[in-house]
Amino acid sequence: MGWEEYVERVTREFEIAGHKKLCGHGVARDADDALIGEYRSILDEAADEKPLQAFLELHPEMLVAELGMYCRWVLPRSSLAGKYVPDFLTARLYSSGLTWTLVELESPRAKLFTQDGRPSKQLNKGLAQISDWRTWLMNNQDMARRPKSQDGLGLLGITSMATGLVIIGREEDRSEEDQRRLQQVVFNYRSNIRSYDWLVRDAYARREFRAKFGKHCDECAAT
Repeated sequence: MGWEEYVERVTREFEIAGHKKLCGHGVARDADDALIGEYRSILDEAADEKPLQAFLELHPEMLVAELGMYCRWVLPRSSLAGKYVPDFLTARLYSSGLTWTLVELESPRAKLFTQDGRPSKQLNKGLAQISDWRTWLMNNQDMARRPKSQDGLGLLGITSMATGLVIIGREEDRSEEDQRRLQQVVFNYRSNIRSYDWLVRDAYARREFRAKFGKHCDECAAT
């Protein structure tokens, strides 16, 4: 199968499942000032992750993350055969195929570490969730990757090696010591740990990138 055929197949399978392609920059649905402002207002008032989950489901362009011209799909609450329901799965299209990220949302009020420097209950919960999903994917990879037309889950190319992402807490609550400790946690669990403020910074960075290079989404299909 050639590259163009592969892109067409992936796009078609995701469209069948109701998932639209999102590009990293230069698209009408990219986050604008109003959307970013709405997100920040919800974040400032949120007592837990639930309102943020609802907002990101309605506005997945806030979750595409990372600069570049490659396209993504954001899948909210995709059931793993009824066993687990990740908050989000994201798939990014590279020339080598799809790269998946398993996303777990924890409370924006949560701390990263206890006073004695151990990962907090909420951080441990998020990391454990990702570990459970990876184990399930390892044991059920064939079903997970098969198209829905063949009684699979339609998670094309996904593996148990998918990157994890835990979004938790606020940037203002992280000390230099917390950042140092995080480096070891990220290494041990093969999962990135970001604050909810990171999504704001990333949205602005994508807009600056778009303004500078003036790309448009049609280029993604050939990337």
